[in-house]
Amino acid sequence: MASLQKLTISVILISLVLCFFSSRSVNAVEDFIAQACSSKECNDILRSDKQITAAATKELDLGLAIMKLIIAQTKTTHDYILKKTAENPAYADCEKLWLDMGPGFMRILDTTTKNKGYKEDTDDYDFHDIGEAVGRCNSMLEEKKIVDPEIKKGGNIVLTLMATANNALTHQKLTRKGQN
Repeated sequence: MASLQKLTISVILISLVLCFFSSRSVNAVEDFIAQACSSKECNDILRSDKQITAAATKELDLGLAIMKLIIAQTKTTHDYILKKTAENPAYADCEKLWLDMGPGFMRILDTTTKNKGYKEDTDDYDFHDIGEAVGRCNSMLEEKKIVDPEIKKGGNIVLTLMATANNALTHQKLTRKGQN
């Protein structure tokens, strides 16, 4: 409950600060976040993070900020799985998958930053290929009859953020090429 109150207060404060400095910036933030998100969960995640809202005035900056949030969530979920692996070796395969996702997402972030967005036609594929480990981990746990809501939640957040970053970066690429 306290975390929900902090989230609400953070969102209100961010909105007030942005509104104070420029109504145009708020409209840009609203437009880019709305354009990138397709669910309430996505909107809630993005609007609760001040680095995301600060970056939401440009699609490239928004996409890169979301990628950083993906990396942070990947680390958080990996750390949780690492503790579970110490208790139950059945988590070991998932631990390796989540461990490998971190450097993979870092590589995509570095490439996307260097290229100022998606450049190659395979950039979005490479991004999603790394994220497929979420589904593989969930399947492995299901086969072992392990139900872990925390891993499921972490995976859902990563997948939601991946889709959102991809939306922003794909739109930015098409706009850059004059196709949108």
